[in-house]
Amino acid sequence: MTVLKIDPNLDIKSVKNSLARSFNKDISYKNYTLEVSLIYKIIHEHSNYEDYQWELYGYGKGFVEAELKSLLFKISELDKTLTWDCLTILSRYMNLYKTRNQINKKYIRSCI
Repeated sequence: MTVLKIDPNLDIKSVKNSLARSFNKDISYKNYTLEVSLIYKIIHEHSNYEDYQWELYGYGKGFVEAELKSLLFKISELDKTLTWDCLTILSRYMNLYKTRNQINKKYIRSCI
């Protein structure tokens, strides 16, 4: 059973169209392609990732990787053209694992 889930009411076409309209106007999107920005938008605004992110990074690397893979796989099922970008984003999150796990151990767990 996975912890990370996409909003079941997500309309990816609507989100993509909305993002595309703001993408051309907003300079903050210029660091990423539309596809990568869409994936991040789904992760952070249309899934429960934000609710669990710091708790998640307290677990072992294998568990975190499995959760992120599952979430990104679900995103790629919604739009097959996002598959390669999902793999790139998985790599980015796994590169951040060590730092986030250390932050979790030092600050998050010490506050509990």
